[in-house]
Amino acid sequence: MYKSYQGNFGFLVCILFLLTSCQITNQPEPISFESEPYFFDVGAAEAELSDDAIPLTPSWTYSEENGYGWLSQNSGESFFHEGWEPSRDAFLIDGISGTELKFKADIPKGEWWVTVWFEAGLEDSSTAVVMANGENITPELQTFTPNSEERESIQKIYRVIQRKVVIEDDGLQLDFIGNEDAFRLLGFSMIPSSEPKGAAAEVFAKLENAGVYDSERELEPLVQELDELAQQEEYENFATFWKLQLQILQKAEKYFWYRGWSKYTEKTELGLFDHLHQTVMLYDGLLNYSGAEENPLYERELWYRGRLLYWLWLERGIHYEKDAAERDLAKMLELHPQDEMVRMYNGEQIDNEDPFDGINKPTNAPDWAFAQWEVTNRLKHIADWWVLEQQDERGEFGGKYGDDVEILRFWSPLILSGDSVVYEGWKKLADGVWNSSKVYKGYAKNPSDVEHSSEFISDTAPLMVLYNDDDRYEERLSYSADYFKNLWTGFNDNNHRFFKSSWFSSTEIEMEPPKNRDVPYTTRAAKAVRYYAWKTQDASTLKALEEWADGWLAVSQQTDKGKPVGIIPASIAFPSGEFNGSEDNWYTANMYWDYFDWSGGSAILDQLLFTWTMTGNDKYLTPFIQHLDLVSKYSGDLNSSQNQFEEGSEGWAAHQLGNSDGFWNVVGTWRLLTGNNKYDKLIIEHGTPFIKYRLTGNTGFLVEGIQPYLETIRYNYPLFTTEAIHTDRIHIGPGNAREIGIVQGMVTGYGIAESSSPYIAVSWEDASRDITYLVTDSDSTRLDAELFSFSEKNEGLTMRSWQLSKGSYKLELTSEGETIESRDITVNKGGDRFRLELPSKQLVKISIQQTSK
Repeated sequence: MYKSYQGNFGFLVCILFLLTSCQITNQPEPISFESEPYFFDVGAAEAELSDDAIPLTPSWTYSEENGYGWLSQNSGESFFHEGWEPSRDAFLIDGISGTELKFKADIPKGEWWVTVWFEAGLEDSSTAVVMANGENITPELQTFTPNSEERESIQKIYRVIQRKVVIEDDGLQLDFIGNEDAFRLLGFSMIPSSEPKGAAAEVFAKLENAGVYDSERELEPLVQELDELAQQEEYENFATFWKLQLQILQKAEKYFWYRGWSKYTEKTELGLFDHLHQTVMLYDGLLNYSGAEENPLYERELWYRGRLLYWLWLERGIHYEKDAAERDLAKMLELHPQDEMVRMYNGEQIDNEDPFDGINKPTNAPDWAFAQWEVTNRLKHIADWWVLEQQDERGEFGGKYGDDVEILRFWSPLILSGDSVVYEGWKKLADGVWNSSKVYKGYAKNPSDVEHSSEFISDTAPLMVLYNDDDRYEERLSYSADYFKNLWTGFNDNNHRFFKSSWFSSTEIEMEPPKNRDVPYTTRAAKAVRYYAWKTQDASTLKALEEWADGWLAVSQQTDKGKPVGIIPASIAFPSGEFNGSEDNWYTANMYWDYFDWSGGSAILDQLLFTWTMTGNDKYLTPFIQHLDLVSKYSGDLNSSQNQFEEGSEGWAAHQLGNSDGFWNVVGTWRLLTGNNKYDKLIIEHGTPFIKYRLTGNTGFLVEGIQPYLETIRYNYPLFTTEAIHTDRIHIGPGNAREIGIVQGMVTGYGIAESSSPYIAVSWEDASRDITYLVTDSDSTRLDAELFSFSEKNEGLTMRSWQLSKGSYKLELTSEGETIESRDITVNKGGDRFRLELPSKQLVKISIQQTSK
């Protein structure tokens, strides 16, 4: 094999001028090719050369004397990725870039394996082409869903392709063509094909064993064995080729498991999607060539890639990853039709054995209680795995902090019903995020769109003031309150307070259009502000929130660009106050991410409702009446699957609202808080199961509302736990639901989406997992609830009252008409605790009535 060396001329120069500064270079030299492996390390002569590789510089041209080289003078430009050392070795850290690079080598006749490494560059769908002796040998390479924001620099990942080519008398010519992006060549190899015979056949059998799809066999011992085998000349080609396959596979599997863990992203300086996309690109090199099915490692490679593509599809929701996942997983099903995990990934519901199978409902247990008991315990069973098995010392779950926090969406009702294990997991993650490099002085360190920059804090910190009395959690919210007042928002040309941009951090704002707009998603950043204002009653924060609500209230009443009166526009430009800036309508924001386009404005309605709870000013309720009047006007059209109205019109907006879960969720909360019963018929027809129950008293709505969640989480437990890659895609219910507001409503009295504002009547602590809860009525002077314990023994728990105003109350517990306990209590502040004792398997009614203020 050709060995790396320092160019002889450079070496002699350095000897002659020892007292001067000198850099040894790697200069190519002529080769007389034989049937043995060759690796070409492409780049500048000054770059470090990888072991056993041939340097190939831009100026080395082909001649019969040289035996190999470029077919044109100064072919391309060399590049070196300074700072990429954590993820690149000497072979991959540099290369040559050009629109078309042509190479020729006078290798002997026969079958040769050609492997090419090149940068993914700026493209999510590669247009690069590799030709071998005039034949296109480029396989189908995975297309990834492109970023919503335009890529400004090349990706830190690379593609790999492999193909067996037949060489005749004229040697090998390789053409590297960039098409829509430059071709950034990193290196390539040429290895003569070799059949497994003798000692090679024994190693091949071990490769077959390691390549079984569910094999956990370590690959490094096989690499070492192939290293030893390569020392024997007759096996050199076989051993070199299969060692290369194993090394590519090792890196693919390493990155598969690196995912978004900080300890690994810090090590490689690659992000979650860099790791995952690089993994797919490596598997493409191993799998995407004719005859790959005969590869002894085929099943293992296909199984890893198929699962990864499945999760990338769940994350993106676009057909590129979906189609590829279905291709791989369907092939796996052909190979292993009885395997439960394979069947699961192919869409079959597998009823895995769990602690809840075969448990029967006690005859005296209400149906709502048994449904809640099963769904919450199954969800706690899922959460237990994440907390007890997966969570690391930094609080992470492996999907990167920004996604890990989203798994908490279904945890809040579990914690508010008194579960300590789930609480400890939440607290550990909240503390980890707060102390991570992602957060600086209480908010995201780096500016990005508000959906992404807000999640570190909004998904972890606000609810901690309900879970924990430690002042530091309240103090953590104060940072967001300060930025809201003094950095993120300002008064526009109409003298209304709005966010100046939807792209910001704790230290800066990006104001270039179209980023310079306020959108309903900014309510996520303001979630911590609302909780801080509610918990502390800080006057300046309350004033700023009121001013912001005044701004949105004002624009809701405008009809610019054809917007119906009362409707919340998609975005407000700063400082002009224009709807969607220079866009020609009120509903399409056109701000890179489609989630900024109008989808009902429910988050702003929630902000207005919260402001009403804090001020008592009914003007903030005006848009609710206008929205409900509009939906009522077109109620006969709401059940149509198609929105037949002109886009942007009243009817179009009404249809969108009438079919929006978010809208009916906030309307339900509005109904409970205000007591306005004018629209009850409409709400009962279209509202959430929880509000339907509260307005009718029919618990059948609760049971019916919980069933779709049970039909989801009763099956395929590994897809919620051990198999999950994207922690923000743990879908626990219908419509890819990640939260369960119906249970939060039953447990606390209110089920607002994402716990966006602190609407809560009651919470529970130190409680058995066998206790179920149903708040039946609540306001500032009373609380009524029903509790049923499935425990075999009496259970104690702590109740925390949040909605009751300061005063004296009578607390009574009754069961089957008999009083269990009656005592006077005093409420001094929100969150006061009261200890209760529940009998086993009895429906207990709790009544708290104010006796004096």
